[in-house]
Amino acid sequence: MGEMARPQEGNIDAWGLTHPGKVRADNQDHFFLGALGRGVRVNRTSIGAKARRVLHAERLATLAMVADGVGGRSGGEEAARLALQELVSSVSRSFHDADYAEENDPEVFSRVLHEAALECHESLLKKAEHAGAGRGFATTLTLFLGLWPHAYLLQVGDSRFYIYQDGELTQISRDQTWAQDLVDDGTLTQTVA
Repeated sequence: MGEMARPQEGNIDAWGLTHPGKVRADNQDHFFLGALGRGVRVNRTSIGAKARRVLHAERLATLAMVADGVGGRSGGEEAARLALQELVSSVSRSFHDADYAEENDPEVFSRVLHEAALECHESLLKKAEHAGAGRGFATTLTLFLGLWPHAYLLQVGDSRFYIYQDGELTQISRDQTWAQDLVDDGTLTQTVA
């Protein structure tokens, strides 16, 4: 069986939806779905259809994120929104250099995401301090970077990442919470947690 080709825009269905859930009245979720690429995407041109085919954008990667304010505290919605803005900016700024370097440095995207998360954390701390928001200015985060044929996952807190395949939903990420630590050491069952 030959190698599969990189999926293009028409091969990918992506959608996002948020819901406050059954516990809280406020929805502090934010999501982002996008693509990273190179080239030119033509919206309109006067050069004609034949010449227009030369101008095209090559889709290189899929970027998807979800962030949710922690515990319904005030400031969580803003922290989630700002986290996505910071990460989109950071990843898109670093992407092309990393894409170029990946052939000789297979860990480059792991570092890019790690550094982006640290930059985002620092930025949120500064904004919380400036706004006097304190501990309520917090968010969880899950980021997916699909760079054919690899996928990278950055996850903080308990916003989960699942794969849905053949009618089955499988959790891929591990919650980074005290409750999960208690489950891992046998103090709590998953159901109780």
